[in-house]
Amino acid sequence: MERDTNAQAKHDAKVKEMAQELEKQGFHVKADIEGYEQPGTIRGLRPDIMATKGRDTRIIEVETEDTLKSERDQAQQEAFRQEADENKHTTFKKRVARD
Repeated sequence: MERDTNAQAKHDAKVKEMAQELEKQGFHVKADIEGYEQPGTIRGLRPDIMATKGRDTRIIEVETEDTLKSERDQAQQEAFRQEADENKHTTFKKRVARD
């Protein structure tokens, strides 16, 4: 499902906000928005944010109201959760960009 222009702007703003907060905490951040190095794929899917600090890795996916519970959202959650479950120092979080 594609986001409309307004939803995409909210999504990107939330990704940027979270990426900047992680940088302040000392993480090396890759984010799937302009101005950042793009994260690699995990099980064929690209997360919005991949942040690392020492041995810790955080995978973060941001959704908007119109993409919540879509097939793609479900596939991403499953892939990213599986990745976190299989790697001791990796966590996965999903966030929703709201008004």
